[in-house]
Amino acid sequence: MGDALTAARTWLRECPLIDKNDRFNVNYLGDRAVEYTLTLASETHKEDVCGYDIATYNMVFLARLPFGAHMGTNIASAELFSGLSRWIRAQNRTRRYPTGIDGYHVERVSTSNAGVIVTAGANTAEYQLQIQLILEEA
Repeated sequence: MGDALTAARTWLRECPLIDKNDRFNVNYLGDRAVEYTLTLASETHKEDVCGYDIATYNMVFLARLPFGAHMGTNIASAELFSGLSRWIRAQNRTRRYPTGIDGYHVERVSTSNAGVIVTAGANTAEYQLQIQLILEEA
């Protein structure tokens, strides 16, 4: 597989809340009513006391979902992000992490700002969830 972004996308695809029929891109959000993307916001590296690289990847999961005056639609979108954040925390507790990152293994995954609306129109809104992966050189 290779890179952290691709590994994280593949891992997120395992979440039962993400519909396998909906497009899930990397670094691109198209114009469909329901679509997901994962982008890399930042990457930092530091050396631990043994000389191994500790990499921190801050990613943004962005989704375009139905939005509007109907409260049920908006609640369903908020529940998706709440559930996704719960799923990621559960994966962290059981140490079921993204795999296949060349030369690294994941030590921890965390989330913040679940379901923040980034932009909203009459029929759709873009929501985001921030995901952080901490990797250690293997």
